[in-house]
Amino acid sequence: MERTISKYTLFEYLAGRANPLERQLVEDWIVRKQNAETFHQWLLEYETKCPQFAPDQDAALENLLLRLNSTMEEAEEVEEGRKEEGDEERSPSWFGRRSSRFWMAAASVTLLVGCGWWFREPLQYKSYQTAYGQTTDVYLEDGSRVALNSNSKLKVPRLGFWGDVREVKLEGEAEFSVSHTIDHKRFVVKTSEEFQVEVLGTTFSVFARPRGTKVALKSGSVRIDYSQNNQRREVMMEPGDLAFLDHEGAVQLERKQDVKTFAPWTEQRYVFNGTPVKEILAMIEENFGQKVTLSDSNIAQRSITGNFKTKNAEELLKTISEVLDLRVEQNGASILLTNN
Repeated sequence: MERTISKYTLFEYLAGRANPLERQLVEDWIVRKQNAETFHQWLLEYETKCPQFAPDQDAALENLLLRLNSTMEEAEEVEEGRKEEGDEERSPSWFGRRSSRFWMAAASVTLLVGCGWWFREPLQYKSYQTAYGQTTDVYLEDGSRVALNSNSKLKVPRLGFWGDVREVKLEGEAEFSVSHTIDHKRFVVKTSEEFQVEVLGTTFSVFARPRGTKVALKSGSVRIDYSQNNQRREVMMEPGDLAFLDHEGAVQLERKQDVKTFAPWTEQRYVFNGTPVKEILAMIEENFGQKVTLSDSNIAQRSITGNFKTKNAEELLKTISEVLDLRVEQNGASILLTNN
């Protein structure tokens, strides 16, 4: 029979006041996967009520090295004590044992340090990820809403926003409706170490895929911070602006764009304005995970203009084929677009 614990018991454990039986119960409960979400919720509540100090990792590592060194010296003293005075010079086997202890200690330090850095982000951030063809809304603790497009990932601080910046990380595509806070706390969307969008209160969409990065502003104002040739640069956006990174790493602005074309996927719509077929096929692969090949390379340069409401890749391909007089041939997972 599975044993459960109360929130109070977990709080006492985190505060170091639990008795041995309670500690064992909590540790058995934590390792069960079905309790992970409850544990993180209670941990967030505990950290909010009882904020912990920020550990000094450098000092901790130095202390660990000192302890390992001390342990090695004690082991060597024991080893030497076993030899009588005037014993012959240290044998190769003694050197091998000493080297073995040294490398085991070094490996332990490397493993501990490596694990600390490896698990740092999963512990700090909670991830929301959508599958191909799936969209979802994520509501943040400050009241902001994030509409997450398919095949996208949003990372949010697991213990809530703290400090003077509300920072999230995005891989893929999302529309943000950011709430203003009474203390004017900044809201930052990071897509990489070289590119981020900073706002106070606004509605905008961010596209961060391997084939490019774009930001579209519906309302309010945002500032784009990016790095080009190892220099920090800034670009201010106004409503109706569309910003994108060019091939040289600079941000270009297109002013007074139609805001209705920004993030139409939130309404299951796709808006094309002279859009080449090759871009549409790239979008289908990004959003639905379906790769479409062309029988003729000239088809890639043909373009479409229109507003189409579709639910899946099949409907969108059917629309494209009808408009451009093409034929869709599907053989299992393989899809071919060819001329009629």
